Amino acid sequence: MSTERIRPTTTPETHGGPGGGSDPFTPLAADLVAVTAGPYSERLPLAGRTVAQVRRRFADRFDLDPQAVAVVDGQPAADDTVLAADQVLTFFRPSGEKGAT
Repeated sequence: MSTERIRPTTTPETHGGPGGGSDPFTPLAADLVAVTAGPYSERLPLAGRTVAQVRRRFADRFDLDPQAVAVVDGQPAADDTVLAADQVLTFFRPSGEKGAT
């Protein structure tokens, strides 16, 4: 007679909690937008939000200049541009700007 244990063939259930499959605080990968401003860069669940909403919500977190230009996927974007999943939103201050003449 063998005392060897046999592993179950079913996969274990995913339980709730941090990082678990039913964790309501884990954003879906389909909702993530990469946001970059200067040295700051994060992937955040912002799909469906406008550039203006992101600018207001994350002004302090990303140390955004009020005059920063928004660029989505390499193209200049207006404040009413709605972000989609997997897009890249970049805020930057153009270099070499001069004051009004």
